[in-house]
Amino acid sequence: GDMDAWKEIMVDMETAWKKSRNVDLLYDLAETQYGYIGYCISMKKKKESKEFLARAERNTDLLLTFDGANAGIYAMKGAFFGFRIFLEPLKDPKYGKESLEYNEKALELDPDNAHAWLEKANMEYYRPVVFGGSKIRAVPHYEKAVALYEADQAMIENYWMYLNALTALANAYSETGSLREANQLYKRILRIEPGFKWIRDEVYPAF
Repeated sequence: GDMDAWKEIMVDMETAWKKSRNVDLLYDLAETQYGYIGYCISMKKKKESKEFLARAERNTDLLLTFDGANAGIYAMKGAFFGFRIFLEPLKDPKYGKESLEYNEKALELDPDNAHAWLEKANMEYYRPVVFGGSKIRAVPHYEKAVALYEADQAMIENYWMYLNALTALANAYSETGSLREANQLYKRILRIEPGFKWIRDEVYPAF
């Protein structure tokens, strides 16, 4: 719940990357930026969102020069175009097409990539109905992402992206009327991480 600390860690990671040129660290940095951008957009911090989105896009472009067959990188690129839709809604058709193409490429490279399924779900969930979006269709994609994370123990221990997927699924259950499933999942999230302030203090009490 401390996004100031999150931001400080990103600065440290960026400094470490410039010194080490370690590609795994660059991937982690881009993923950490992905999380921070989502937070900034939710808090309507448009200027900061754009600043970090530009950095993250440069990092994923660089990652593709090192590993052009990494599904996770394509999933992030697709997500970044999704973020651009929030920041520049008038360009929805263009960015929406780019987002879809990168996500499809991610799933083509690795049909079992959890992040790619998470972003496929996000595209359905957040796309307006008039443009073909559907919260109901998003649910099984979120369920698939969660199942794929849970298939690998290393992907669920102390990994914020797993909690992110659980939260997205719980919210989708809530929004589509599956209230019992949503309630059970919110409780499960808080058993896994009792210090998840956003869920503990805001989302679950409101639910």
